[in-house]
Amino acid sequence: MKYLLLKSYTLLSLLILFNLSAQAQESLSLSDAIQIGMANNYDIRIEEKTVDISENNNNWGEAGRYPTLDFQLQNNNSWRDVANPASFFQGTTQSNNINPIISLNWTLFDGFRANITKTRLARLQAESEGNAEIVIQNTIQSIILGYYTAVYEKERIEVLKTTLDVSRDRYEYIMLKKELGSAVTTDVLLEEGNYLTDSLNLINQGNVYRNAVRDLNILLGIEAVNQDYNFTDSLEFTAINYEYDNLYTKMTDSNADLRKEFITQAILKEDYRLAKADMYPTVSLGASYSYDRNRQDLSGSSILANNPDTEPISTARTTNTGINFTLTYNLFNGGKIQRAIKNAQINYDIGQLRTEDLKRSLSRDLVAEYDLYNNRLDLKGIAQRRKESAELNLSLSEEQFKTGTISSFDFRDVQINYLNYSLEDLQATYNLIESNISLLRLTGGIMDEATN
Repeated sequence: MKYLLLKSYTLLSLLILFNLSAQAQESLSLSDAIQIGMANNYDIRIEEKTVDISENNNNWGEAGRYPTLDFQLQNNNSWRDVANPASFFQGTTQSNNINPIISLNWTLFDGFRANITKTRLARLQAESEGNAEIVIQNTIQSIILGYYTAVYEKERIEVLKTTLDVSRDRYEYIMLKKELGSAVTTDVLLEEGNYLTDSLNLINQGNVYRNAVRDLNILLGIEAVNQDYNFTDSLEFTAINYEYDNLYTKMTDSNADLRKEFITQAILKEDYRLAKADMYPTVSLGASYSYDRNRQDLSGSSILANNPDTEPISTARTTNTGINFTLTYNLFNGGKIQRAIKNAQINYDIGQLRTEDLKRSLSRDLVAEYDLYNNRLDLKGIAQRRKESAELNLSLSEEQFKTGTISSFDFRDVQINYLNYSLEDLQATYNLIESNISLLRLTGGIMDEATN
């Protein structure tokens, strides 16, 4: 009875575990995951909007190349009531004035500021695109690792299932021997404990796997975070023999962080040129046209009594057209221009130091990751060989256990070795993939990985 309850409990737990993970599954390859993530990931979408802003600002009008044209319309209304015996003009008058004005202002020369600003705006756009590229590459790296993490956790389930199958077979075998009177209670309790332990490990691993899939869905921007998949790419890696010198050359040429830093340095150079532009004079053109119409109502004033022939409504019109040139040259402003130039030069020097510091840091990271990759490559070979030996040993020991050549304790040791070495091989494969992705990220090749 106890055996039936135990078996029913374990089977029910496993059915719940795998039925939940099997619901609404759809096939998902690594390339599909990357494409979905690049389309839905919120960080990438935010950076795309930022690039749109910088692209919109990269315009000659924003740089100040074109003139400004303004239209102004003024309307003035006044009422005047004069009660002054000494004044010739007595009574009330109304005045209505309308004055439209068109003015044009155009800076003809300002020390090449417009050209420098336009170049700077182009650099700012390139910097925004560089930031977006960094976000995209980091997201791709996270998606690849998230995908393989889910695959890794799922393959751990398969290993634990294999171990559980062996434990179940041994438990059923020992129960059969007990019914025949050839097994003692201690043997039954041992196999029962092993069976329960392996069942518990498998159930816990199922929860770990589901959490890994949820993390992947967050990276992909999927709203249904519990969406499960049939992963079409397995946890496999074909060894690549890298040469450090080639990796270093690729890093200095293609690393996204370093390229963005070079663009930032170029922007600082344009800031220096802008500061020097203030040393030149400014020549500007101004043109205007205005039309003034002034209407006066004199019907309530004393002037009509003194001059009956005077029209009660007086209208005046005035047209003004002007064009002028202005040259402005700063003779002295307390040394502000010189200080601005010096500060811009210092900022440029700081940018160079930051670029060199970043290059040194990336070189250190590359050396460390290169060594780690080669180390993990060796560990993978060892782990694979140990797994193959443990798998063969498990197969042979299973027969020896059934024939009574080895004890339950010895067979459990063999089983645990198989479990540990199999998981160790999976971990070694994942670690190798992780190091390879890090090398690709450092050398700017992760975008190629995304398009393959």
